[in-house]
Amino acid sequence: MSTGVGQVSGQYAGAFTRLVAFGIDWLILTGIYGLILAGGQFFLNLLFGIEVDFGAVDPAWYWLGLGAWAFLYLFVGLTITGRSVGKALVGLKVVTRQGMPLGPGRAAVRVVTFPLNFLLMGIGFVGIILGRERRALHDVISGSAVVYDWGDRPAELPAPLTRFLERRGVAIAAAARSSDTEPTVDD
Repeated sequence: MSTGVGQVSGQYAGAFTRLVAFGIDWLILTGIYGLILAGGQFFLNLLFGIEVDFGAVDPAWYWLGLGAWAFLYLFVGLTITGRSVGKALVGLKVVTRQGMPLGPGRAAVRVVTFPLNFLLMGIGFVGIILGRERRALHDVISGSAVVYDWGDRPAELPAPLTRFLERRGVAIAAAARSSDTEPTVDD
């Protein structure tokens, strides 16, 4: 899925960036879930006078709620944009093996099968490190792939810094930059 020389977009994502994206998503997921529980506890007490002690609740309910929230968070992101917040922050996108957007069915299968990687003691993640397409077990099952996606723009420095360096004779490869529409910065 390589797009060309000097471009990262479209190449299969490696283990480190996927791990960072997972960490960001896990922090967001658990943080928002904690806020949902605290907010629910607050409003139940405020509106109905009901005191809820989550320490006394069966932990299965806690994990079931977290699982439902995680499914919703990941499914909606993958279906609408092909990425979660964590993936967006590190420049990753989930697509089909052919590079097309992930539909709702594949997104649901991908999210539901993700825990299999952990249930198999991490063996499901080996494909990310050793596989040519860097696909984990849940990617194989859902027919998806994770690629770098920074959009269809070439990488370049911010315009004022680029012009400053060009004036000093530093060659910078930038595609399709229109100098007549951008304001100039004088020294």
